[in-house]
Amino acid sequence: MTDTIFYNGKIYTMAGSSVSAATATAIAVSGYRIQAVDSDAQILGLKTDSTALINLEGRCVVPGFIDSHCHVLYGGLEKNQLSLRDTGSIEELIERGRECIRKNHIPEGTWVLGSGYDHNLFPEHRHPDIHDLDAISTSHPILIERVCGHIGAANTAALRLTGFDQDQDILGGGKIERDAFGDPTGILVETVLDLIKVHLPQPTLEESKTAIRRIFEEASSYGVTSMHTDDVLGSSLETVMRSYREVCEEGNASVRIWEEVQAPRIPELNAFLDKGFRTGDGDRFFKIGNIKLLTDGSLGARTAYLQDDYSDDPGNRGINVYTQEELNEVVLAAHRAGMQVACHAIGDGSILQSAKALADAYEDDEKDLRNRIVHCQFVNEEILAQMIRGKVCADIQPPFLASDYPIVHDRMGNRDQGGYAWKTLLKNGIRLGGGSDSPVETFDPIWGIHCAVNRTDADDLPEGGWHPQEKLSVEEAVSLYTKDGAVLSLEENEKGTLEAGKFADFAVLSENIFEVPPQEIRYIQVVMTVMDGKIVYRK
Repeated sequence: MTDTIFYNGKIYTMAGSSVSAATATAIAVSGYRIQAVDSDAQILGLKTDSTALINLEGRCVVPGFIDSHCHVLYGGLEKNQLSLRDTGSIEELIERGRECIRKNHIPEGTWVLGSGYDHNLFPEHRHPDIHDLDAISTSHPILIERVCGHIGAANTAALRLTGFDQDQDILGGGKIERDAFGDPTGILVETVLDLIKVHLPQPTLEESKTAIRRIFEEASSYGVTSMHTDDVLGSSLETVMRSYREVCEEGNASVRIWEEVQAPRIPELNAFLDKGFRTGDGDRFFKIGNIKLLTDGSLGARTAYLQDDYSDDPGNRGINVYTQEELNEVVLAAHRAGMQVACHAIGDGSILQSAKALADAYEDDEKDLRNRIVHCQFVNEEILAQMIRGKVCADIQPPFLASDYPIVHDRMGNRDQGGYAWKTLLKNGIRLGGGSDSPVETFDPIWGIHCAVNRTDADDLPEGGWHPQEKLSVEEAVSLYTKDGAVLSLEENEKGTLEAGKFADFAVLSENIFEVPPQEIRYIQVVMTVMDGKIVYRK
């Protein structure tokens, strides 16, 4: 039975070799799957008395967008926190913190959490420290994070409450910075941020559900119908699963979830595996995805692990979370258990470590689990060889280019030639997917496609694009966020292209993304989103 017919459109199925040709004008939907894709005449012939008709008004239709890496729950919860995005100085950051406490009447002793600052935008060119946060309040524990989420700061009250005001052994690639007298500066690097968060009040079930609904609604407005999201450590997986399940049961399922689970060491991995979950388990709305391993930090914080020193910080190679042997052990154990592995790796040192570990695991039993390197921001011939050997995928975030290109040469010197080398990856047969790392960047895939195609920021700089030889075609960029995202989650038989039998997930665009000048792509808007056969957003 045909439930809905969408007609009078330009349907880009993204199937086959000619993905940039509009091969049909209408889609018939039965239940939550596509019944047929063809001409108006053919599809309208399937109409019954109960079929709903939706006129697409000649607009461009593409498969529902897939965000291959983001943080749904964290992004939703962050909206209730102190926003430090676009702060232009430490003085402004302090004033925002004070105003947040005043405006929200936050009681003394209650945590104040903030995120989104970028010290590279400050005239001071430094991170806020314990003295700056004490200037906000000494009676509230305060914890803030840089936009990348890999470095942050706490005030005296927060360090005292969590016990981090004393000397501690920090394991797993993190540190508390100290001044010349050995006193903590309040600046927290990498795993220390996770350790201190253990002491924070955990969100209630209702708070988690509200956060998820908020992101689902926003995602639908961008045409996003699937998200690969890192929300949990293994110990809280059941709570997160319950939150998503109840949101779906309440009729708010507008995004399909591929859940990434952090299990950084063998004990945590074994605890997860003992629960019986494996990659792909779940239903059409929520599936267990991969084991997520954080192998280094971020370029902006100079904690990404490099093979050689930072050009602008001699003696510093970043944070190396694992030895090669430690990483090999965790990756191999997860792979043998049938779990896809995703290694966060930004610096060329950690990318090479990850590529070697994933390649060795693949050669151990040759299960093609689409293991991936998340971010994969720098490559060289040695890295490419290892990725090819292990059929390793690259889970890239094109919006990072617009944010990072002004600092890349300072950090990397001539090594920047291997930066954000997406065309090179494709030419070497590396499978890619496109994500946002939201809330680090917006999860608007149209912006991501612009960044992949033009390699410029919102001011169209640098002129001609940064390292323009690495630009992707429009077809390649749209594929990143549609069929390639489905490949990364081993779901290409269910979604990613518009074909009979697949999920009825698609986005209707205000302009034809394959026909407008590339520089105008970023102005395109989503006017309708269909997910599971239902209209979940209409502009």
